[in-house]
Amino acid sequence: LSFSFRGLTSLRDAMHTVFLYHAVPKGLNMSIVNPGGLPRYEDIEPKTRTLCEEVILNKSADGQHVERFLEFAEQVKNPPAPAPAGPVLKIEKSTAAQQKESLRKLKCEITCTAEHVQPEAGAGLPDVCRMAGTIETQKVADKIIAGQTPTPSEVVSYFNTELKKRICFLDGGMGTRIQAEKLEEADYRGDRFKDFKEIDANGVPVSLKGNNDLLVFSKPELVQAIHAEYFEAGSDICETNTFNGTGISQSEYKMQDAVYEINKRGAELAKKAAAQVTKKEPNKPRFVAGAVGPTSRTLSVSPSVEDPSYRNVTWDELVESYMEQVKGLVDGGVDLLMIETIFDTQNAKAAIFAVDEYFLQSKKERLPVMISATIVDNSGRTLSGQTIEAFFVSIKHAKAFTVGINCALGAAQMKKFYKMLVDMNMGWCHVYPNAGLPNAMGGYDEDPEIFSTNIYDYAKDGLLNFVGGCCGTFPSHIAAVAQKVKDCPPRKLPELPKYPCMQLSGLEPCVLTPDSGFQWVGERCNLMGSAKFKKLVDAYKWDEAMEVCLAQCEKKADILDFNFDSDLIDGKSAMGKFMRLCVTEPNVARLPFMIDSSKWPVIEEGLKCVQGKSIVNSISLKVGEEEFLRQAKLCMRFGAAVVIMAFDEQGQAATYEDKVRICVRSYTLLRKKLDFPPEDIIFDCNVLTIATGLPEHNSYGIDFINAVAEIRRQCPCVSFSGGLSNLSFSFRG
Repeated sequence: LSFSFRGLTSLRDAMHTVFLYHAVPKGLNMSIVNPGGLPRYEDIEPKTRTLCEEVILNKSADGQHVERFLEFAEQVKNPPAPAPAGPVLKIEKSTAAQQKESLRKLKCEITCTAEHVQPEAGAGLPDVCRMAGTIETQKVADKIIAGQTPTPSEVVSYFNTELKKRICFLDGGMGTRIQAEKLEEADYRGDRFKDFKEIDANGVPVSLKGNNDLLVFSKPELVQAIHAEYFEAGSDICETNTFNGTGISQSEYKMQDAVYEINKRGAELAKKAAAQVTKKEPNKPRFVAGAVGPTSRTLSVSPSVEDPSYRNVTWDELVESYMEQVKGLVDGGVDLLMIETIFDTQNAKAAIFAVDEYFLQSKKERLPVMISATIVDNSGRTLSGQTIEAFFVSIKHAKAFTVGINCALGAAQMKKFYKMLVDMNMGWCHVYPNAGLPNAMGGYDEDPEIFSTNIYDYAKDGLLNFVGGCCGTFPSHIAAVAQKVKDCPPRKLPELPKYPCMQLSGLEPCVLTPDSGFQWVGERCNLMGSAKFKKLVDAYKWDEAMEVCLAQCEKKADILDFNFDSDLIDGKSAMGKFMRLCVTEPNVARLPFMIDSSKWPVIEEGLKCVQGKSIVNSISLKVGEEEFLRQAKLCMRFGAAVVIMAFDEQGQAATYEDKVRICVRSYTLLRKKLDFPPEDIIFDCNVLTIATGLPEHNSYGIDFINAVAEIRRQCPCVSFSGGLSNLSFSFRG
């Protein structure tokens, strides 16, 4: 907006503030800025403020406002001799907190009452919790008894009906139930692996004891019997014995070549137990969820003390490993998939991506997905540092059948965190805690009566849809819970808001309600926004570059923008390294990130490194509809919001009419073709330079403001961003 005024920093700052004063009430709710560098509107002396307003709104009594403004700018740049008694341009100083408070007082005055653009059939993932339809229980039971797998739609229809009537039940802790058998090395080896003699990296023979997944080969009768015990205790769903069934986890036992078979066989054994118990009780069919564990590696935490950017696994490796597991589970006949015990949300996002990739490639109907986090202590955070609310925002794009919490804590300690999740989740919820906290011997002390009493505390408050147990919970615990809560009503699905608001996350959630006000997007970690940052990155001084990032946090930035587009460095490599550094720095990682590049591979690299829900900046119709939709769909699959630039195949939108036309077209395509969440769409309508001396540029500022207002009226739930520095570009310096 101010690009033609480069060199006149104070004047440009005044222009930016006056522009925001008029643009925010029309709908602009975020912008890339220098946090702490925007004066408050009331701190700009009245004459300067009037001059800025005339040129931005392109309106004055005599029509000579541009000439008057340019003359004023020249006086600021070259004061006439003798110098006046006071400065020509005076702006009072204010703190970052004062500046933010001033901007937050500006509220949007534009109301959208438009109806949503409805997606085409098959666009996006369905809201499975609200899928219409019913299914005869006997029909489902007959399929299960016959060893078949009901269709995903049949599974969803059955549970959507049941969950309106009663609380449904998961199983208990498979691992601790197996430990109770006190198995030895030979039990894990069986006949198949009795001659197994692999050596680990330290030259030590690999022991298979403790690799519970191998029991599907060596002790299949035991595994099936345990599933049957839980089913008979009342479990509607049991998980397969495949918690460590990925190539990454099994490689620690040199068993990665058996992964597909482990998962297929594990699914088949659980399905046999389901058929066995369903045959006895056909009025209550039993189902199998394929257990997908977190693996023993993490994308968000470095195993190296010396290098916080180092990881011992990549996103692509995790996705490939999870896909192999999912294929085995699906081929074995599971009814649902459970991505569970999530201690790193980025690992979970890789698992979600793998699930979607498998079903896209196989062209099969996607199974209902259950997603379960684990919080490590009473801080209510995952091991990778996210709060439970931030976790939910980060995985919301999966459109899971249930989202919940398991493991780590007992029911009494877990309730307040589960309640936070219940308050945010518009779908079904689940919880399966441990039987209390571990004792000094590593065991669990809550017997079925204590455990079920603690669970009843949830049920009486109407918090439960699915409930089960994790470590230390046996079939007797599940039976006690089923008996204790049998008369308690289930939690009802919340009513969906007509106009949802944007939710972002870092380590903490960032929910942008209409009352949130204007958001500062810090620009100093952008090679084009900070000469200092560019110099440090060019010299690979990453620790000092991080100090620039931390300074923006101290200056109250709400969102952090990162851009590594440069001819001198590998942008993809730099983006990946710096994102991995940033997610390990708590003061930085607590904020949502804006991953900014004109190169799609650089954006994708950033998305593969960040566990929170980020913003992609940017995509546009400049590349054509097909590529635009491909990139937008990938943003959805990574769980990111997206900035849409007002460009199309013919170029940049400069006029009011073109801004509105291109943005409305982009919105309609995203909604119809992809069912892209409207609240995750951010339009950048192109802030262009004013007061250049060219008459055709005079209306650029007011055209932007008016276009934002009109697009907000036509496109429900969207946000708006803009790069302020362009406004005053001719005054730089």
